[in-house]
Amino acid sequence: GWDVDNEDGAVRAMGTVDIGPGTLGLAAVYSSGPNSYYSTAEWAVAAEYAIKATDKLKITPGVQYYANYIGGASAFETVPTDYDGAGDAWKVGLTVDYQIVDNFYAKASVQYLDPDDGDDSTTGYFRLQRSF
Repeated sequence: GWDVDNEDGAVRAMGTVDIGPGTLGLAAVYSSGPNSYYSTAEWAVAAEYAIKATDKLKITPGVQYYANYIGGASAFETVPTDYDGAGDAWKVGLTVDYQIVDNFYAKASVQYLDPDDGDDSTTGYFRLQRSF
């Protein structure tokens, strides 16, 4: 995508392939500068492996590397206009999906982020989801 207002754009590629008992997912993104399509880092690569442990349980570890990481700005922060001087970052996480009954699922996820230019952080969530 190209952001006309910022005169910068981003390109993203993603793919998955079934390997063994699960699915390997790979992704990459490049951004010429912070823009409406991607503003977290100049480029990033990510991998995950979704393991179908049972008919109801799926476990997905993942890892991501960010080059020239400026982070995800909140609505109250000013996004830098370029990636110059920004450090790198690593993120690892684990997501567990469980089907409680037909069309009712539980999902728990935890992620650890280690940026060069900021404090380490651990985040996560728990969600119950009903499908209709």
